[in-house]
Amino acid sequence: MKEKKEPSSTGALSWFTDRWKTSIRMHLLLYAIFGIAFYLLLIKHILPERVEIQTGMVSPETIVSPVTKIDLTATEEAKKQAAEKVDRVYAKDDRLTNQQIDKIDRFFADIRKILSDDGLSQAEKEKQVKTVLNETISDDFPESFYHTLSTLSPEALTDVRLKAREIVHDILEKGVRQSELKEKRESVDDKILATMIENSLDSKARIVLREIAKKSIVANEFYDVKQTEQLRDAAREAVRPIPINKGQIIVALGEVVTEDQYRKLEELGLLRKDSNFLPHLGLGLLVISMLSALFFYIRRFHRSVFRNNARLLLLFSVLLLTLVGMKFIAFGQNLEWSMIGYLAPVGLGTMLITLLLNMELAIVCAMLLAVAASMLFNGENHLLFDFRYGLVSLISGTAAAFALTDVRKRGAILQAGAVAAVASMFPITALHFMLPSEGTWTVLLQSLAFGALSGLFSAVLTMGFLPYFETMFGILSPMRLIELSNPNHPLLRQLLIKTPGTYHHSIMVGNLSEAAAEAIGADGLLARVGSYYHDIGKTKRPQFFIENQLKRLNPHDKISPNLSKTIIISHARDGVEILKQHKIPKQIQDIAAQHHGTTLIKYFYYKALQQERDGDQVRQEDYRYPGPKAQFKEAAIVGICDCVEAAVRSLSRPTPSRIQNMVNKIIRDRLEDGQFNECDLTLKELEIIANSICETLQGIFHSRIEYPEEPVKGAKQG
Repeated sequence: MKEKKEPSSTGALSWFTDRWKTSIRMHLLLYAIFGIAFYLLLIKHILPERVEIQTGMVSPETIVSPVTKIDLTATEEAKKQAAEKVDRVYAKDDRLTNQQIDKIDRFFADIRKILSDDGLSQAEKEKQVKTVLNETISDDFPESFYHTLSTLSPEALTDVRLKAREIVHDILEKGVRQSELKEKRESVDDKILATMIENSLDSKARIVLREIAKKSIVANEFYDVKQTEQLRDAAREAVRPIPINKGQIIVALGEVVTEDQYRKLEELGLLRKDSNFLPHLGLGLLVISMLSALFFYIRRFHRSVFRNNARLLLLFSVLLLTLVGMKFIAFGQNLEWSMIGYLAPVGLGTMLITLLLNMELAIVCAMLLAVAASMLFNGENHLLFDFRYGLVSLISGTAAAFALTDVRKRGAILQAGAVAAVASMFPITALHFMLPSEGTWTVLLQSLAFGALSGLFSAVLTMGFLPYFETMFGILSPMRLIELSNPNHPLLRQLLIKTPGTYHHSIMVGNLSEAAAEAIGADGLLARVGSYYHDIGKTKRPQFFIENQLKRLNPHDKISPNLSKTIIISHARDGVEILKQHKIPKQIQDIAAQHHGTTLIKYFYYKALQQERDGDQVRQEDYRYPGPKAQFKEAAIVGICDCVEAAVRSLSRPTPSRIQNMVNKIIRDRLEDGQFNECDLTLKELEIIANSICETLQGIFHSRIEYPEEPVKGAKQG
């Protein structure tokens, strides 16, 4: 759909000045106002409801978690318990085991030498035994033990050594911690008892074995701090974070609030004791980001909206109306109607923007509305964005916009609504199949029903609001133009009855203008309908215009050129007044006022020059239309075609070459007269317009064969 580039859109906003419509400050103010309204509509949907509650109180309601969040306190407690369950790690030092065995061997070797020395007395032997024993094993032996040890036979010493080695090795090999030292030494008695059963030892040998073995048992297993901490760290890491799941009941209705529940409410930000400004800041940044993107998009691709604040106000009015409708639907979302978000009338916004502005802008706005839908309908799933509603809204709104491209009748709106309804069903079904756990078949059918109703509901609302927007903002939608082109319109019927010649002329001008406008990419429908009404002012004095005189006397022959000029000029002003009375849109009024621009009424100007008397001075300015000059392409095209149609009709032999020369001359004269200085027609476009007009006129004034007369009945056939 081609973008409409009318110079003004006033209607109910006509009291605003042109300066207001082009003010950049007002432009930014409109963005700010819409941004604030957008923010206020969404803020309640990102902030959880806060409660005023204390530990030990009875909860007045059931409070659930609005989000999934890690319970940091519970997770840390679980990690602490997991670490505490890890036992201390002890490392056994086998060197100590070997060292103790070596001491036993060395001790008994030294004792054997001492006892086998016949040159030593018993007292000396006992003294040396004590010295060796204190140096190798321990100094904590009773005095009697030294005597007992020194009286053992060599065979007994051998048996004691072997059994001591065996007992000490068995106990130390299993590891002895400092805390177990007493217990392990006491276990020597059990070992000796077992030895006595297998090997008989005398009482003295058992005493020596018992004391030597006990004193040889030392701690050889020690606490490994590093490895223990590594295992505890691993145990902590193995603990999975404990979540507070979305929808999880924190406090049930009537339940006494515990400290742990109060802590969870505090971590979730559900307590009213303090205010959190971060969600407000986040939403504000999101709104600013989206509106900034919209600002630069409109500035780059839709200059007619960017330069006209009235059009921007129209855009924001449609978006705000749609958002309010979506907000109203959001109030009905609950557990029973959880899928009512699919009823969001996003199509209302995209269809109105397509019809009143253009389709490309409508599709971009569908993205903005989709983001809003995903936030407005996030209530039951406790998500910031529920992508399901955003996706369905985007597809439905975009389909509605595409379905309204180049429509020419209002019935197409209902068809577009049906297209949007069907388009919404595909993503709804796809999402249900991809997330089967989210609902039953009943939920699917309910969702499909809401999606279908959304498209039809949007179409009905569009048909209802469209006339109001057209009137308030003076927007000429294609459907409104089609209605104005109906020959049964009261003004066109009045034109046909009072001025049949002008009516025919206007139809011809409409055909020429539409073809020329479409050739350069302008609004052909606007040019055609504007042509139908451009000479409506002639209905006030139809007999003063030659196409309506039908061989009657020309009244201008009896009046002065100055009076004739005044009557001719007045038809443009009279036409604007008539169009205003019948509430015809401003663009049509502009065409009626601008199609002659400030051109010279040459016939009466030259007639006045011929009748000029001495002392009188005929000024060319007095015989020009008051203007204004054409302000937009369609008005300039209608002016060219109006002049061309009248000129070509006056040709006695409208051959292609004469038509082309006439068209080129009219356009060249207007160009040199500065009639196109205030519209954005280029020389290339003027050439295209000239070629289009010539092609259309050649189709109208094509040569025809001369039919032979019917032969007289009874004449002789040759």
